[in-house]
Amino acid sequence: MFHPAVETFSMTNRLGQPVDLGVRFLPGEHRDTLFVSAPRQQASSFFGKNAESFLKQLMDCLPLKPSRLHIIELRGEPTAPEFWRWRAAEWVGTSPVALSAEPVATSGLRASLETLLADCSPTEVMRAEAG
Repeated sequence: MFHPAVETFSMTNRLGQPVDLGVRFLPGEHRDTLFVSAPRQQASSFFGKNAESFLKQLMDCLPLKPSRLHIIELRGEPTAPEFWRWRAAEWVGTSPVALSAEPVATSGLRASLETLLADCSPTEVMRAEAG
């Protein structure tokens, strides 16, 4: 089950199999935030295993710019998700190099992310995606 703020995107995983990924893209003034969510809890990160493949596909359908991108994975229960920040050591074109994740540890940042998710409406996001 996805977090209620994300939309389902049909994608292919690193093995070429069709999968769904929960996605919410929120452009900002200086930084853009991309929330991603797996359809169900797994032993390891579904996004992490497929991140390069997913990001390449998302670059084709969303106005993502690596230099502005802040990637947050939502893990766990949709009503009380854990936030994990993904970072690339660098980007080569639209390909991330040496992606790594860390839990969002500060309560202030977690609160900001929760507010950001709660405040976004589908209309605003659709406008941003179309623009």
